[in-house]
Amino acid sequence: MFRTRHLVAAAAFVALLAPSLADAKLTKVDGASFAHFSASGPGGLKIEGTTPDVLVADDGTNITVTVPLANLDTGIKLRNGHMRDKYLEVGKYPNATLVVARSAIKMPAVNGNQAADAPGQMTIHGETRPVTVHYTATRNVNLTQIVGNLDININDYKITVPSYLGVTVKPDIKVDIKLNVNDA
Repeated sequence: MFRTRHLVAAAAFVALLAPSLADAKLTKVDGASFAHFSASGPGGLKIEGTTPDVLVADDGTNITVTVPLANLDTGIKLRNGHMRDKYLEVGKYPNATLVVARSAIKMPAVNGNQAADAPGQMTIHGETRPVTVHYTATRNVNLTQIVGNLDININDYKITVPSYLGVTVKPDIKVDIKLNVNDA
């Protein structure tokens, strides 16, 4: 009887804590977060770009991931310039933004994993389109690593398909995001 009462009390305590964990706001932890894109072209051409500049805002209703595009790096200075200035027009459209409803994100229990899909809104080049984010969240104590990916077509965002010296990339782009966040 004594043991049963303690188990019931412990279960009630956990039930009281659960809403506070669900309501905790996510904040980015410095280091190891990044955004990455990959595009392909003819003959096995693959173009990739990465930036560690990733911002996370959680207002309790939506989680907003903002990627400043000015430091997106493809590894080739000339290509970076073309990408930033001619195609992405970062002077006019400095950020790519992904907004996902907080309620659409399934957070795992401590020391657990959760894989799922979540609907969101992606804004690039001044255009906003619905996307589906495939993600895996791994949680250890109050640190959570979220690795997500989504596919976009740059034609949907009114971005000219990149072409250089007769080589044109395909408009389908794969975007990967890795975030280290904690519950604040």
